Amino acid sequence: MILLKRLTYLLALAAGLVHTNGVQATHLVGGELTYVYMGTNAAGQNEFEVHCYIYRDCSSANTNGTGFDLTAAIGVYQGTSLITTVSGNLDFSLVTDVIPQNPNNCAFLPEDLCIERAEYIVNVALDPSQQPYTLVHQRCCRSPAITNLDNPQDQGFTLTTTIPASTTLSNPNSSPEFSELPQAFVCNNYPFQLNNGAEDADGDSLSYSLCSIYLGGTYLSPIPNPPTGPPFTDVGWANGFNAPDPLGALAGLDINPVTGVLTGTPNLVGKFALGICVTEWRNGLPIGSILRDFTLDVVTCNILSPGYDAPEPCTGMTATFEQFSNPSESYTWDFGVEGTVDDVSIEAEPTFTYDEPGVYDVSLYFETGTCADSLFFEVIAHDPWDTEFDVIDLSCADGGWSGQLVLDTSAWTDYIDYQWDFGGNSMPAQLNNQHPSEVWFPQDESIFVTLESDAFGCQNNASIAFDLPPLPEASFVVVSEPCSGLEVSFENLSPESGPFSWDFGGGAGLPNAEASPSFTYPAYGTYGVTLTAGAGTECPDTQMQEVTVLPVLPFDTVWTVQPLSMCEETGFTLLQYLGQGADEITWDFPGIVTSNEPTVETYFPGEGEFTGSITLYNAYCDIEATWEVVAEVPPPMLGIDYVVPNVISANNDAKNDVLTAALIGPDGEPLAVLDPGQFTQYNLQVFNRWGNQLFATSQAGKGWRPGPEISEGTYYVIFHAHHVCDTDPFQHTGPVTVVR
Repeated sequence: MILLKRLTYLLALAAGLVHTNGVQATHLVGGELTYVYMGTNAAGQNEFEVHCYIYRDCSSANTNGTGFDLTAAIGVYQGTSLITTVSGNLDFSLVTDVIPQNPNNCAFLPEDLCIERAEYIVNVALDPSQQPYTLVHQRCCRSPAITNLDNPQDQGFTLTTTIPASTTLSNPNSSPEFSELPQAFVCNNYPFQLNNGAEDADGDSLSYSLCSIYLGGTYLSPIPNPPTGPPFTDVGWANGFNAPDPLGALAGLDINPVTGVLTGTPNLVGKFALGICVTEWRNGLPIGSILRDFTLDVVTCNILSPGYDAPEPCTGMTATFEQFSNPSESYTWDFGVEGTVDDVSIEAEPTFTYDEPGVYDVSLYFETGTCADSLFFEVIAHDPWDTEFDVIDLSCADGGWSGQLVLDTSAWTDYIDYQWDFGGNSMPAQLNNQHPSEVWFPQDESIFVTLESDAFGCQNNASIAFDLPPLPEASFVVVSEPCSGLEVSFENLSPESGPFSWDFGGGAGLPNAEASPSFTYPAYGTYGVTLTAGAGTECPDTQMQEVTVLPVLPFDTVWTVQPLSMCEETGFTLLQYLGQGADEITWDFPGIVTSNEPTVETYFPGEGEFTGSITLYNAYCDIEATWEVVAEVPPPMLGIDYVVPNVISANNDAKNDVLTAALIGPDGEPLAVLDPGQFTQYNLQVFNRWGNQLFATSQAGKGWRPGPEISEGTYYVIFHAHHVCDTDPFQHTGPVTVVR
């Protein structure tokens, strides 16, 4: 009966194979490619028996009933060069069922799970070579239900293995062979262990890894003959999946590199393509590898074990286990405290309080009829802690702001690691496992302070952001127009930086606290004005600048145009500006002289009056003004006669009130204007009758005006003068009578 059933199956399989050979198939689950070294032939070639294993889905999910291909093509490459292509026929007697194994006596797989493996055997003879050979088989396409690939129905697979260089009869090599058929079904949310260990006939060392899987074949050419050679292209992974994490990062999939045991706890239902590589090592060097390209089905299983959620970490020192499904008949709990036997319970929903914070491995052994198993939980016992903090009492210091850090750490334990980040320019900038009492922040920055803390992997973070107030800044400008009088107005450019104090300079007035004041100066001149911002605080700032206060007309209109009589010559005249406030001076007598010097000696061609101008310019006020001036050129001076009066009437009637020498020119007329600089000597002295000096001058033209304290009477005069045009000096000694 069994043989008849098997024969019936094989006939149906053959019919399916004939029907599907050469078309796209989406029933493929995976495969492996291995070889066995058989020795050398008469031509000296190495002979290998190649085994190509193909896995297919034979459950109801294979709605088309797609079977195995009747033949399988194997390409042989050296590098990228195709050496030969060989094909092998399907041996129906070698088709094997992959029997799903129950992962645990408390877990039951769904029904209608079916995987079959076909084997194609091909013989190939290859010349000995110093270069390795690459064996390749390719087929398209994979099941459209695969979860971790993009458009899996358009992606085939490549099976490949390597024949090392220098393989000979004396140095043979056969590839590793997997010890067990791959298990294709695991339970969702339930830990599994799948043996993918291999054996090596040559005794080479083996290592295991999760590795890339490759594309092979296309929708339009599903059975490449010959298959394409290296380099191979990785499959297109769906978002969140890759070769190291084909079940997703949270599944914790891992393979033991020594034993080949694949472990994990899947958290997604679906079909997942993955690759397992077995690398063979000889004399410490890798010489070849085989690839198991396989699809792992994560299914929903009926689990009889009781259901518990592990307590939330770091929520307290007491762990409570509440059961939400599948009560068992007996429970044995161990709460993971080392060195004690009191951390046990036989309750279904126990509660246990830990004495010390820590990470504890809790185990539960349960029995329900014939089902017995263990569950394991990780409990992190630690009370929650508060990380809320604040920065208060900001005060300016050293060009920035200093603040007090407020944080309640009274409930913190020594198991908490924490890090402060106050900003790269703050002091301190970062701090580990220390709480500063004070932090300095730089000025003009938006501050973002973070606190990150951790205890046994529990994270508790906090942060605050705030803008620092501006530091006091003293900055002002004069807004009054230059040369606008004694009242000056000032504009404060940082009116928010108060309180303020103004010093207008030179004792000009009392301090002023207004932000932008006006001030009336007592006199024209230059003053040093100082503004203090933040006056009376710990971080005042000052600015001082000079302010020049000038009238609307900023210069003195004082000048002289005075003839310089050079005895027998005439026409020489002194032009002299005697005032202040003029930055530029221009004398202009057309056709005679133009000069920018304040004092000019020039020659006028002839006697009489000459009309010109003086132009004054003040740069600070940017003001220019011009006045007409007249130069009078007198006749030449040939000598001076002196008349010293002997009587003066000091009655202030503007007639003969002053004792001075009358200077008579060559024409016999008194000289009204005479340059004191024309005298090499000029001394006038007045004495009383007791010989006391009452008056003395050396300035030509200056005389003695008796005051009310001078009584009528006789006084004595000594007068000496020497004009540059006179050969001999003039001397006079004699009395003078003062009458009222």
